[in-house]
Formats: sequence, structure tokens, C-alpha cells
Amino acid sequence: MLTMAVSQKDYEMSNYREITYPPDEKNEYPQKLADHLYERFIEGEIVKGNKFKILDIGCCTGKALKMFNRRNNLELYGIDVRDESQEGYVFKECDLETESIPFEDNTFDFIYSKSVLEHVRNTDNFISETLRVLKPGGIFVGMCPDWRSQYKNYWDDYTHVKPFARKGLRDCLKIHGFEDADCEYFYQLPFLWKYPYLEFVAKTIAILPDSLKWKDKDEQNTKDRKLIRFSKEKMLLSYGRKPQ
Repeated sequence: MLTMAVSQKDYEMSNYREITYPPDEKNEYPQKLADHLYERFIEGEIVKGNKFKILDIGCCTGKALKMFNRRNNLELYGIDVRDESQEGYVFKECDLETESIPFEDNTFDFIYSKSVLEHVRNTDNFISETLRVLKPGGIFVGMCPDWRSQYKNYWDDYTHVKPFARKGLRDCLKIHGFEDADCEYFYQLPFLWKYPYLEFVAKTIAILPDSLKWKDKDEQNTKDRKLIRFSKEKMLLSYGRKPQ
């Protein structure tokens, strides 16, 4: 889980991630997601012989960057509100509530952010700074929870500060100057990425009672039935390109 904070001070607690999103050692989802995003948004953009620069906003421990790092010709960077940097990428601290991204204009080919926007009140700074540090023609891809399908449990994470809907997030990117901006519903079910015509399966499962999402109601983040939960709880996948 990637995290961005309301303020630098609010997120100094080191046990936030462990309590709210405990590790699942058997979970192969992060690598599958990185592979999917690479194939959809990055692979066709790489120019042979050139390093392709990726920035992960809210990189936390750099898990997503490690997944991307299995590919060649990538130069990896991450920012977060507190230093959790590890080897394999360049890390800088940044609080996008009040600060600018600490890189020059037109630096990155691709900027990625997962489960961060809902933790930030200053959406305008987040999006405008993202556009600034992208190279002309560069791509931004952001993921956050879909309010309409997750409102019943949205505030289970008390650090969430702002909900998003599909139209609002798409319009936000357009207003800030992104081209080809769009936002779509995204199921965290890898089989649907490969076989999108099976979406009817998820829609059918989503009709089941919410109580079936959890094996243990007191441990909702660790003992979930993923097929049921992620058929019901969709994400928003937003994307846009900086004008040439």
C-alpha cells in the first residue's frame, strides 16, 4: 500500500502501514499490477537507447518501484512524506499538501501513484505539480478508491481525507491541462485485465451481501475473501498525457 499524508507531522507514526495494511507474503498482486501497467502505458513509450524515467508519488517502501525495476532501461525515483528509501531508486521527501515536487520541470516520462490522492487535501497542488515535472508527452497514471462502490467502508482508514468519483477525477485532470485525460473503473482482479469480457462475473458476485467479503469482521484488512471483496470494491484508474 502506497501512502501520502495530510501533513508531515501526521504520518510520523511508523506502525501506520503495519496496522492498517498488514503484509500478505503470498500476495502476488503488486507484481501483476506493475506488469499490467507497464504493458499498457509504458512499453510502447520507451525509445531504444534512452533511459525511461519513472516517478512514484507516495512510494512508501518502494514496493511498486521494485516491481517495475525488473524491466530494462528504467530509471526509478520515489517521493513520500517520510524517508523509507531503499536501494534501487532515488528517493526524496516531499509533502504535497504544501510543497513542490523536488525535481526540475520536464523530468519524468511516466508518473505513477496508487492509493495516495485520497490522503491529500490539496488535490490541485498534487495534480499541477505532477504535470509540471512530466516531460512533454509524458504520462500520469493514478489509482484511488472509487467512492461509490466503497463508501460503506471508506473511512475504515481514518487517514482518508477526500473521496473521489469517476467524473470528478477525470475533469480534474482536464482542468489542469492533461490531454487525452480519462478515468475508468478498475477491478483489482488480474484475470479481468486479461479477459475483460468476464466482467459480468465480477458484477454478478458484487450482488452478494457485503458481510461475505470478510472471513473475520474484526480483522477486515487481513482475512478478506478477495474475489468477493474486489468484485464489490472498485478502484478509479485515471490517466492523462502532458501536451507536447
